[in-house]
Formats: sequence, C-alpha cells, structure tokens
Amino acid sequence: MYCEQRERNGTTILECFGRFDEEDTNQFVQTLEQLQSQGIRHIILNLSPVYYLDPKVINLLIFAHQFIQAHAGTISLISPLSSVRNELIRGKIHDTIPTFESLYDAMHRPHSAYAECSG
Repeated sequence: MYCEQRERNGTTILECFGRFDEEDTNQFVQTLEQLQSQGIRHIILNLSPVYYLDPKVINLLIFAHQFIQAHAGTISLISPLSSVRNELIRGKIHDTIPTFESLYDAMHRPHSAYAECSG
C-alpha cells in the first residue's frame, strides 16, 4: 500500500492505494506520527482505492483512532468498495471510527456514517 496526503477545507485526507496488509503497519504508524507532529487534528482515511484489507489491519485502524484521539484529533474512514467495507463491518470498526461511503459524506454529512452491520 502507498498513501498520498492532501488538504481540503482544513482537513487532511490520506488516500490509500492497493493492498492494506499487516506488513504496512510500520509505514502507516510513521505516517500517523508525522501527521500528529505537524499538528494535524482531523484526518480522513480514504480507503476507496484499497482493493484488499487484511483482517489483521482492523486492530491497526483502532490503534490509529486511539492515537489521534489521544492527541485531541479525530479520524474517519471512507470505504465504498464492498470487499473492504465488508471487512470493516465484520470487524465492527464503525462502532469505533465513523465510516462513510464518500468523501462528501465524511466532510459534510457526519450523520451519514454507517450505524449498523448492514451494508
């Protein structure tokens, strides 16, 4: 997996591409630490371009949420691909991290986050 960072309306969007495997843990944690050290407080993790999400990554996403939250920040996820979304739903990630269908929803419709395991 590789990530690209961009800013939009005061929010940092981290676009992730490819496979998100357990092997990506160190790179992902370093990216989070860099964002936190830059004072970035709101992160949208766009998993739309991710075609495979390793089930072991669910714990990493929960760690990311806790890490950013501990530094007075927020993190949310975008995941329209059904294979990735289904993995997130199986891991009940939406109980911890707001998860959305689109960037627009994440930025402008916070009430539209997944609320249950149907999806």
